[in-house]
Amino acid sequence: MNEFIKSFSEERFVSDIGFTKCEDTPFEGLENAVSLVFRLSDAVIGQIEDAPTHTYFQNYRTMNAHIDSVTNQLVMALMQKGYNAAAIPASQSIDGLSGLFSHKKAAVCAGLGYIGKSALFISHKFGPRVRLGTVFTDAPLETVNVEQKSLCGDCDICAKNCGAMAIKNKEFECGMTREDIFDAKACSDYMKEKFKHIGRGAVCGVCIKSCPRGIK
Repeated sequence: MNEFIKSFSEERFVSDIGFTKCEDTPFEGLENAVSLVFRLSDAVIGQIEDAPTHTYFQNYRTMNAHIDSVTNQLVMALMQKGYNAAAIPASQSIDGLSGLFSHKKAAVCAGLGYIGKSALFISHKFGPRVRLGTVFTDAPLETVNVEQKSLCGDCDICAKNCGAMAIKNKEFECGMTREDIFDAKACSDYMKEKFKHIGRGAVCGVCIKSCPRGIK
C-alpha cells in the first residue's frame, strides 16, 4: 500500500512523502497518516524581500488548491480500494490561527523534516520552501514515528528578519507548543496591517525567503 500511494503521489507532482501513525487523529478509526510535501517555486520565493509579492500570494493560493485536489484524489483512490480515508484541508483556520490538525506534526513524525525557530516546517530536502498535505486512513501502512529535534542551532536569521517580531528565537523541542517559540497573533496582526493590499493580508513569506536551509 505504501508503494501504491507513493506512485499515485509522484504522478501528481508530490515532492516528498512519508507515513506515520497519529493517535490524536481527528477522524475516529483513521490513525495512519500520509504526509505529502509540495515544493514551492524558488523563482517565486526569490522575489520576496521585506514583503510578499502578488505573485507569491497567487502561487500560495494556487498551491493550496492543488494540494486539496491531490489529497482528495488520494482519499477517493483509497476508498475505491475498500478503505476509509479523509484529508485535512491545505489551509483552513478553525479559530483564526489554527487548523483541524497540524500538517507539520504529521510531516515531522513521518521523518520528513523538523520544526524551525520560525515555527515553519523545515523539509530535509527543500528547507521551508514547501506546502503540506495530510491524509488519514485505515489502510494498512508501514509507518514510522520520529522525534526530530530542531537543527536551527545558533542561527537567528528568521527572527532578525521578522517584521512582526513574532519569532522568539527559541529552538523547538518535543513537548513545546507553537506559542512557546512563535507568536501567531502578532504575525497575523502584522500581515493584516502591512500587507492588506497583497492577498488581503493573509501571507508574508519573509521567514521562508530568509531561511538558509532553503537557499541553494
